[in-house]
Amino acid sequence: MIYWDNNATTPLLPQVAEAMQPFWTEQFFNPSAAYPQAKAVRRAVEHAREQVAALLGAHPTEIFFTSGGTESTNTALAQFDSVLALSTDHPATLRCVEARGALCPTLSTGEANIQAWRRMLPEYRGASFALANHETGVIQPAAELCAAAERAGVRVHMDVVQAAGKMPLNIHDLSAADYASISAHKLHGPKGVGALYVRRGAPLQPLLLGGGQEDARRSGTLNVPGIVGFGAAAELALQQMEQAGRAARHRETFMTTLRQVGIFAVQNGGDAPRLPHVLNLRVPGCTAEALSLLLESEGFICAAGSACTSASLRPSHVLLAMGLSEAEARESLRLSWSRFTTDAECAEAAHIFSSCVLKLRSVQSSFTGKVTVYRP
Repeated sequence: MIYWDNNATTPLLPQVAEAMQPFWTEQFFNPSAAYPQAKAVRRAVEHAREQVAALLGAHPTEIFFTSGGTESTNTALAQFDSVLALSTDHPATLRCVEARGALCPTLSTGEANIQAWRRMLPEYRGASFALANHETGVIQPAAELCAAAERAGVRVHMDVVQAAGKMPLNIHDLSAADYASISAHKLHGPKGVGALYVRRGAPLQPLLLGGGQEDARRSGTLNVPGIVGFGAAAELALQQMEQAGRAARHRETFMTTLRQVGIFAVQNGGDAPRLPHVLNLRVPGCTAEALSLLLESEGFICAAGSACTSASLRPSHVLLAMGLSEAEARESLRLSWSRFTTDAECAEAAHIFSSCVLKLRSVQSSFTGKVTVYRP
């Protein structure tokens, strides 16, 4: 199988699973308890906090653990009475903004419309943007967005769920960023665990109330195996950051191979800066749904949209916000490999993809139109 849907989730690394294992069995103690065995578990949690903080360039006391990126984002946005976000942001942000905010438009590349951002900011108490988009991988000009927010006296939440572990981060360089969301399973850690960065001194009203765990920032018994795995994954990601260059070469190799066999494909987002391991492309005349079914039959797994919305028949809100038509959005696929993808796998993926496109085109004509997938 060629698994190129790593933006949806990444496989758990063996080293991460090994680090987690003792905390399901012999070290099962509740870290909130007072006896020595529990204190040892608590030390493991604090070590993981240090590992996650290092990945963000933060201080360990600024990190508390959650159930994932969605909870982290919801908690951060609950701190603002009104919020300005980007129209291409993740649903975890957009659903929070619906009732008490507005969306700033983006350019056709998916990058924020800076002029509109500056103009709209003064009307809101908070702002939010995804540093790297979950569908296109397009990276936002964070320094410019945060500087504009700081001038307007607006505090910022950054969604770094897709960016963390894929690009260098130093959250303290962005003084307007009071909050940042991160999730373990996007960087070869376990599912069901994430974290929220809260800058020292920034206000925080907890979303979950109860026993006062995590310094009263997030009540509930800690998911110790998940947290330990998160820490291990964060440390490994930081160590292997230099492999981003190889991931970017895979994208160029893939697109070059398509051109060589006469397949014209459009990279959504144009030449905007993007994560090195993501390619959102459109093959004119081929629906993504039909093409993805052919790819799956060849053992090539990718996504027609994000994992949160790919089961829906609606076209991607991200691509529509970038100005694509519904028909163009329905022709778009997201390919996302990992830092462990090899040159040989990339070459095989390009061959399979090309073959499937040619097969799909061979059964289409001006009389039959595009192949579509019937869903009763």
